[in-house]
Amino acid sequence: MKKTAIAAVAAAALCAAAVLVLRSTRSNGDTDVGEPGTEQKSAPDKAAGRRKATGADSRKTGATKAQRPPKPVLSIFDDDDDDDSRSPEERALAGRIEKALDDENLDDAIGCAAEALSCANADIRQAMVETLGWFGVKALPELTPFLADSDDDVRESAQNEWTMALGEIDSDSERLSVVEKAMSILTDEDILEEISDSYIGIDEKLAVESLLCIIEGGGTKAGIDKAKETYEFVTGEEFVDRAAAEAWVMEEYTPPEDAAEDGEDAAPGEDAAPEDEEVPEGYAPQEE
Repeated sequence: MKKTAIAAVAAAALCAAAVLVLRSTRSNGDTDVGEPGTEQKSAPDKAAGRRKATGADSRKTGATKAQRPPKPVLSIFDDDDDDDSRSPEERALAGRIEKALDDENLDDAIGCAAEALSCANADIRQAMVETLGWFGVKALPELTPFLADSDDDVRESAQNEWTMALGEIDSDSERLSVVEKAMSILTDEDILEEISDSYIGIDEKLAVESLLCIIEGGGTKAGIDKAKETYEFVTGEEFVDRAAAEAWVMEEYTPPEDAAEDGEDAAPGEDAAPEDEEVPEGYAPQEE
């Protein structure tokens, strides 16, 4: 009798233990902690998702006005900011920049650009860059000098805004005219490298003429060196002087329309027979 009771108690204890183990296993399955030796899934990179969603990494490829980001909301100085280092002139300039953007007044924004460029306050220069960048290609001449700003953040922002605005220009000659001015004032090799990509895939004669303007224009040494390097990329020859460049154009340059004619294919649906091909006797084209 006693043995039977003991056996029953033991069986009940084993069932209770099994239930506890099962519950524990299910609970562990709902947590992020896995079994030793198993691979854990990493959390998604939310920051990368935001970058992709906002298009922050695509801004350097150029964009049309319709693709440009919404108008930025500027708050250069808070109303209750009592920082004595900011002069009344700086506060007045900040107010004019904010008003020009709020009113979408291009003329007023352009009117602030020169003063902002020489302002010692980087916050004001940054706000000016964002304002000019929002106006796009119409403000490119005023935006270009900010590419050489002494502040890293302002310079990077100017590069992004400038590249987007440049993408709004359809004409190669007009676009390169803006590029010339930029390369003539820049010393940052990374920005020069990216801007020089504007010469890829365009008419070679136009590219050579534009690069000569930079090389002979008396700009920065870094800009001239990059123009010479780009000239070598375009022509396949090291830059010597204008005479050599003009000789290259005379001897090597092929106008785009001539190149298109040389590589012209047969019209769709036509079978272009090779020259001297023998036509079988009795052959006649089938009429459709």
